[in-house]
Amino acid sequence: MIRRWATLGCVMAAIVTATNAQIMTNNGGIISLSPRAVMQVNGTYVSIANGQLTAGDSAQLRVSGSLHLASGRATFNGRSIAVVDSNLTTSGIPCTVAYGFLIRNAPGSITVKGALSSDGEIDNRGSIYVWRDFVNRGTLSNSGLIEVGQP
Repeated sequence: MIRRWATLGCVMAAIVTATNAQIMTNNGGIISLSPRAVMQVNGTYVSIANGQLTAGDSAQLRVSGSLHLASGRATFNGRSIAVVDSNLTTSGIPCTVAYGFLIRNAPGSITVKGALSSDGEIDNRGSIYVWRDFVNRGTLSNSGLIEVGQP
């Protein structure tokens, strides 16, 4: 009987113990989310070496950490949505091809629950909601909505 309680206690401790965040690195790969697909990253998503992420109509990307586009492109089409629980950054290195591109096509949305900082390029035709700070030192093309401030 004591052995059962000890085993149960160990199992319960493992269930409630916090886990370390994951880092997903797209090192030049191509990720395509089909319409209505859901991609959950339990941690940070990093795009390097011109990695590509494309979300089809009504697809969802949920990142429980930060989304960093060091180089490459993230494109959200149609009614797709992205929710980033921390910060979103696009990088840019002058005179090289290492730029991060964020493309939000209408009518979907991107919600950033932290700050959005861009040294790369943002092309927005949908809606981008930024709960904290929005700093743009790169190229911004906006024919949609960018709302800054927590709702």
